[in-house]
Amino acid sequence: MKKMIIALVAMFAMTMSANAQSSNDDNMLTVERLSTYMELTSDQMMPFKTAMEQFNVSMEAYYNLEDTSKGPEVWEKIKNRHMTTMKRILDKKQYDKYVQMFELTAKNTAERMMLEATAAK
Repeated sequence: MKKMIIALVAMFAMTMSANAQSSNDDNMLTVERLSTYMELTSDQMMPFKTAMEQFNVSMEAYYNLEDTSKGPEVWEKIKNRHMTTMKRILDKKQYDKYVQMFELTAKNTAERMMLEATAAK
């Protein structure tokens, strides 16, 4: 279980680091695609975009942690804060879709990272 948490933390850190380096156009395209998938209303768009930007900033700060022993604890705080924010923004159906997408992305990325780590040995 500990390896899975560490893999998830690393996955999100790398993903968010890559997102932080990408252009604003790429970020806008991602938000637009997510908004279509989530079926967001126009009133939800700005809070959703802001929440995603805050998540990216949190992950960037996480990526730059000097004390990596606190990684899993910090990751849980970031994830819980993000999910609480999304729960306020999205309706029940949208939130369920988001959680499913979030968990599936985390699972797939963790599996890929484990395979890559095994192949590197």
